[in-house]
Amino acid sequence: MARATAPPGLSARRVPLRKPMTPEDLADARIREALGETGRCEWAQRHDGLRQYHDDVWGERPADDSGFFERMLLEIFHAGLSWTLIWNKHRALYDAYHGFDIDAVAGYGSADIARLLDNPNVIRSERKIVAAIENARSVQAIQDHDGSFENYLLDLPKSTNAKINTLKKTFKFMGPGTSRGFLESSGLVAPPHHDYCFKAERPVWSAA
Repeated sequence: MARATAPPGLSARRVPLRKPMTPEDLADARIREALGETGRCEWAQRHDGLRQYHDDVWGERPADDSGFFERMLLEIFHAGLSWTLIWNKHRALYDAYHGFDIDAVAGYGSADIARLLDNPNVIRSERKIVAAIENARSVQAIQDHDGSFENYLLDLPKSTNAKINTLKKTFKFMGPGTSRGFLESSGLVAPPHHDYCFKAERPVWSAA
């Protein structure tokens, strides 16, 4: 994935991914503004793939339960790894996990685990693969009980910490950081857009 060309005067620092704004971010944003660029979170300006993720995916409403499940799995795969790596592997992960179809993943057995462990284009962690399968089965049970995964998620407790604690208790490999990442990526809590970002004032869809 190609990197965006850096404007002259931009700092060469490593920009923290999906983190609140820093003074250095603001300084770089002012350079971009002077050049007529669209204001967006600085981490998303450094890589074309991350720009697309930021603009079109992060905090936007998934189309269906499979979309919510997809964002959960991407955050699980992300644990301990670079988000750029995960997003670059997104297409391969989508194909390997049957389009993140919940019923398909829930039906995976030992042959599928072996298939995924042998695929160099995905995240070959057996713990994460098993968590994906077990979480798909948990989502199936939720769909039977609540009508949809989205209904369940929208009925989570109001506070972010309570949402995180519920996800930790319900799903595998969903620690505090992974749970928060899932909530933000799905727009179930407000993502920390930088103040100058064009998406900063956009209301969170789940609060509407």
